[in-house]
This record gives sequence, structure tokens and C-alpha cells, in this order.
Amino acid sequence: MHLPDSLFSSTDNEQLRSFVKNLLDTVEKQSVQIERQRVQIEQLVEENEQLRAEIRHLKKHKGKPKIRPNVSDKGDDQEDSSSAEDTDQAAGKSDTDRPPKSKRPRSQEAGETAAPPMTVDREEICSIAAPGENWRFKCYIDFFHTELDLRFVTTRYRREYYTTPEGGVSAPLPDHVKDRFGDNLKAHLLDFYHSCSTTQPLLLSWLHDHGCSISEGSLSNILTKGHDIFHQEKEELLEAGLTCSDYLQADDTGARHQGKNGYCLFIGNPYFSYFHSSDSKSRINFLGCLQGQQRLYLLNDVAIDYMENQVDVSKKWITALSECGEKRFSTEEEWESFLNSIGCAAPQQRRWATEGVLKAALMLNHRLENLIIHSDGARQFDTAFQHSLCWYHAGRNMDKLIPANDLERAARDTVQDQYWCLYDDIEAYQKKPTDKEKQKLYQEFDRWVTQRVDYPALQAELGKLMVVREELLLVLEYPWLPLHNNLSERQIREYVKRRKVSGGTRSKLGRKCRDTFASLKKTCKQHGVSFANYLRDRLTGTNLIPQLGHLILKASGYQETVLANGI
Repeated sequence: MHLPDSLFSSTDNEQLRSFVKNLLDTVEKQSVQIERQRVQIEQLVEENEQLRAEIRHLKKHKGKPKIRPNVSDKGDDQEDSSSAEDTDQAAGKSDTDRPPKSKRPRSQEAGETAAPPMTVDREEICSIAAPGENWRFKCYIDFFHTELDLRFVTTRYRREYYTTPEGGVSAPLPDHVKDRFGDNLKAHLLDFYHSCSTTQPLLLSWLHDHGCSISEGSLSNILTKGHDIFHQEKEELLEAGLTCSDYLQADDTGARHQGKNGYCLFIGNPYFSYFHSSDSKSRINFLGCLQGQQRLYLLNDVAIDYMENQVDVSKKWITALSECGEKRFSTEEEWESFLNSIGCAAPQQRRWATEGVLKAALMLNHRLENLIIHSDGARQFDTAFQHSLCWYHAGRNMDKLIPANDLERAARDTVQDQYWCLYDDIEAYQKKPTDKEKQKLYQEFDRWVTQRVDYPALQAELGKLMVVREELLLVLEYPWLPLHNNLSERQIREYVKRRKVSGGTRSKLGRKCRDTFASLKKTCKQHGVSFANYLRDRLTGTNLIPQLGHLILKASGYQETVLANGI
């Protein structure tokens, strides 16, 4: 910007001229800087929109809508109408294509949510008051009406009491009366608490609203105390499951206890579900949980082989432990004392040695030489036994990639499509396995995972999948293995839901009860047993429902195998 020189012709205005020129230079510099900032803002806005589009793509959301411009209702020629139709078609599309299929939800099995068969408890005939003379009875038209008669019945037993020279004698109570609250009431409270995820304060309020005189302490005792038969049956679940299972599915999640972070471990398969809460999620905790209530530490050749081949125990301690011969330790304190006596003080070496002796004890008690653990790849599950990896979890890292351009996005989508096509082929192979098809799938996987792509991050993910190739393709050797770990995810969702509702447990007995009833409830559902009827059956002592351990052995075919082999 320049001003006329005539404004500064006088020598008296030299100072003013200098000031104005400096001011104009400053304004010009500011204009250049503002223009540069405007360009940067436009670039950032464009980049921000691209990132938003990528986020919508990754989350599988619809793209930004394209709203067609307003057009007049009348007087449009054919060209305008055709362009409007094109705009309508474009508006119905997303600005991002749908990503390739990854986890496909299974269709719900037929009858899974259907109402159970109806039982008629009472029948009543509805008659017409005054039928006509020419009317002829034809038939009955059935109409079903279901009602609930909910009321609490409190009975006062007036027991005769006599004094004798030896002391006082009172009349006995009926056989079905055991304490202040009946078995049917306890069964319903346990069912509400564990099946409906009702919190204890809400349950107490509901009882008071319906006229039941019960205190907060009595309700807490009903929910947590006097359940030894349930705890024992829960441990029998694990014993039966280990006896008849060729593979176990495992997963864990957070479970707060006494205001501190803890973990809940799930172990199971289609025949049973077992939950165990603790303060650790280590491999030692996993192996100890598999042992159940009878903890044993066994130092023998199996333990030495694990230390030597599966983990990195130093040769010094392998030699020292081998020279000790076979030893058994029934408690953790005895085993720790033995390690101290031989001078093994390094925490890592002690941990690996403990894993070895726990695995050896499992092999002795349960014959688990061929056991396979199927999980999401967590390190606490993938060393002690042969390991199978979930395909959904293995492919999840490809979903997390954020391509920088269309070429990288196309490369990622193509690789993912190939991955899930392999998944479909392996799923078809499981139904009809043949050696020819197995070799073909091995070759297809190797061809897929070793391909070269012009996307460094995706190439790195393919390299990681090549590392776990044996775990992903173990299903080709054992077609009965699952391809995914959805069973564990669904079962452990019970704990996640409970954690969101109640936060955590306060006492050891409360945590034990939560593990026990979650295990029993999930196992009952797997075998088509009503959890409410199961609770009532066990509390009343009727025992018409078989032990869940027997149902597990029967469903797995283990009993028939034993009888056929004459064992």
C-alpha cells in the first residue's frame, strides 16, 4: 500500500513520513502472515474432514449425508428431473464404502427365544347363561390366561414346651422348616440376585414393598452364607470338565475386590463354565486354578522338561533341581522354602520353576498331555499347553490400522477380504476334513501371509500373523477346535455386567459366592436346566436334578467311552 508523495513534500513531515511507511510495511507483513494462516487453516480443515471420514469408515458408520438442492415442484424439464434422480441416488450412498466383513454375528438358533411349553394348572368352563332352544353345542374354544399370585406367608409355630427334671423339652418343628426363612424364598432371592443382576439394596426394597419382614443383615446372609453344597458342586464342574475335555477356552477380565483391582478367570467349553476370581492374572494363577482346591507342587521330569524347553530357566538351576530327584510339596510355603534352601532367589527363575511344578502336578492328576488351550493370545494361556489362537482376535489389529490414502485403504481391505475368505474355507473344512483340503489351506495361508503390500504397517501385521501361524492353523490338525473365542467372551460378559451394576465385592465369601453361582448358572443354561428349579432342588434337598458334573460327562460322551472300553 502506497500514499501520494505530495502528502509528505514538506521537510517538517519527515518524521511522519517515516512513521507511516513503517506502519504500511507492518500492515503488509501482517497481510502476508494472515494469508499464510488462512492457507494452513484450509489445509487443517481438509485433513480434519479426511480423518473424520476415516473414523466413520472404521466404525462402520454412514458417511456424511448429501442433501440435494431445492427444486421447484412444477415446470421442471426432463433434464432437471433426471438430474434430481441422480442426486437422490447419490444422497442414498455413503461417502465411504463399507469395510470388509470381519466378525460376522451368527444367526440366532431356532427356538432359542421361544416361550417354553405351556402348563395348565387349572381348568374352568365358561358357560352361556341361557342358550336358545335351537342352539346346538359344537365345541369348546380355549383361551389361556396366566396370572401371578405373589404373597409372603409367615407362619407362627406355637411349640409346646414342658419342663422336666432333666431340663426343658419343646415340640419339634416340621421337617421342611429349617430356619427363619424358607427354602423357596431363598431360592427366589438367589435367582433374582444372580440371574436378574438385582443389587442387594434394590432387592431389600422390593421385599419390604411386598410385605416381607427381613433385615439387611438377614438378606446378606441368605446371599452369601450356608452354600457349601453349591461351592462343592462348582469344584466338581472343573474336575468333570478336565476329565472329559480335549480343549479348554480361557479368558479373563477385571473384577474389583475390597476397593482394589483384581481379575476374574473363565475356563470352559460347550460343556461347562468355571469362574475364579483372584488378585493376579499370571500363568501361575492359571495353572493353580486348573488344579482346583487340591493344590500340589510336583518336581519331576515333566517339570524339568518344561523349565528346559518351554521357558528360559538357567542351566545352573535346572541341574540343581534335577539332582534333587522327585519331590512333592502340598503347600506354597513348602515349595517356597525349598527354593530358598537351594539358594534360588531370582524372581523370574522362581516363577518359571513354579510354573513347571504346577504343570507337572496337573499332568499327574488329570492326564492332560494332549490338552489344548484356546484363547485370545494372552501370554498366561499360551505356554504351559498346546495353544490355539482365536481368528477374530488375531485379525483385530488389521481393523485398527488407519490408512493414509486410498491406496493403503484398498490394500488393507483386500488383505482383510482374503483373511476372512480363508476363515470361511477353514470353517467348511471343519465339516468335512480331508488331507488334500488341509494341505491346500496350508498353502493358501502361506501365500496370503507372505504377500508383499505397499503399506508398511499392514506388512508388519502380516509378519506378526506369520509368527503365530501354527496357533492359527492348529484347527487344521484338530477340526473340532473352535475358530473363535466367542464362547468365553459371552460367558465372561456375566462378570462385566455384574461389575458395572455393583462395582465389586467386599468380602472373600461374597467373591466366592459370585464365582460359584455364575459358574452354576452358566453351566445349567448350557445343559438346558432351569437355574431357578436347580436352586430350589438343591436347597430343599429334593435332588431330582442330576449333579452337573454327571451332566457334563454324559453330554461329552465320556461315560459311553469308558463303558465301551471296559474301564
